[in-house]
Amino acid sequence: MNDVGSALEGLPPVFDLADAARVGLGARTTQRAVRRGLVHRLAPGLFTSTSVWCAADVRERHLLLATAAGRRFPALVLSHHTAAAVHGLPTPFRLPGWVALTTDRSDNTCRSGRLARLEPALLPAAHVGRRQGLLVTLPTRTVVDCLRRLPLPDAVAIADAALRRGMVTRTSLEAMRRAQSGWPGVGGVDTGIGLLDAARETWFESWSFTRLWLLGVEVPAAQVDVYDARGRFVGRVDGLWTEGATVAEADGRGKYLGEFDPDGPSAAAAARAVVAEKIREDRLRGCGLEIVRFDVPDMHGRPGDVVSSVREARERGDLGRFRGRLEFHPLSPADCSRPVPPLPVPLVARRRPKGRA
Repeated sequence: MNDVGSALEGLPPVFDLADAARVGLGARTTQRAVRRGLVHRLAPGLFTSTSVWCAADVRERHLLLATAAGRRFPALVLSHHTAAAVHGLPTPFRLPGWVALTTDRSDNTCRSGRLARLEPALLPAAHVGRRQGLLVTLPTRTVVDCLRRLPLPDAVAIADAALRRGMVTRTSLEAMRRAQSGWPGVGGVDTGIGLLDAARETWFESWSFTRLWLLGVEVPAAQVDVYDARGRFVGRVDGLWTEGATVAEADGRGKYLGEFDPDGPSAAAAARAVVAEKIREDRLRGCGLEIVRFDVPDMHGRPGDVVSSVREARERGDLGRFRGRLEFHPLSPADCSRPVPPLPVPLVARRRPKGRA
């Protein structure tokens, strides 16, 4: 099987039996390679090498599946969370294991499959482009589809990133929303657009602030610069509730575990980051600000505890005691205190109604 391994190196990441035959792998040899674990089957007649599959992260595996779906259904269009991944935008916290495809050539309701789910919807040519050789909905259509279909925190994280990178504008999103008037889930587009903030720097800021909003906590102003009483820069905080003078720090593992370190994570690098962050936090508290930190496990598994911590900190805090100066991000909305829902909204996937995607 050494010859098989050498032949696989000459194949594209996703290949079919015809591709395999061109490097000397017949259909029977390819099937034996699947059984022996050298080749991973993505879909009937479509494969990738097991080494490529095992080395891929969740997003990369989804893109391999998207390429397979694009080859198996060449007339259909990658959409929703799959299109977001193709465009390099954030993906849902729980990325589905199936590829989203949209078609305007069928009146059938959505059909489930192991590789892809097909959903019927109007699909004007102006909403479709080609990226990495694949038919895909363009960013504005992708974002609005995600706002209709995905849990709100996931959709806002995708939309914020697209807005921040200049891939969409509020005007284009509002126009697309009008074009989808009456489509299932379109009410979520109105809510999502109202929560967008191009100043947020990471998917987790967008995701966590939206999740808190669903749990009854106002959205904080994003990326606020804090200066002390002597005019010295203290730091830029992820979020700030001015009412209650409370800082929100949405921490990801990368902040301490080496995304900034070209040599990868190390105990020394993590220790330096923790010490620097402790000094920064002490200076923020010295200015009279309260601080609440939360990370992905907190927001995913213990969101109620985070809500309690935020409310307790804001009750303790008082902007009148703040000594220093605040500068708000020019891209952040002037008023970040959106009305919160009257009751917490469960973060579960909405049941897909019959009809358009």
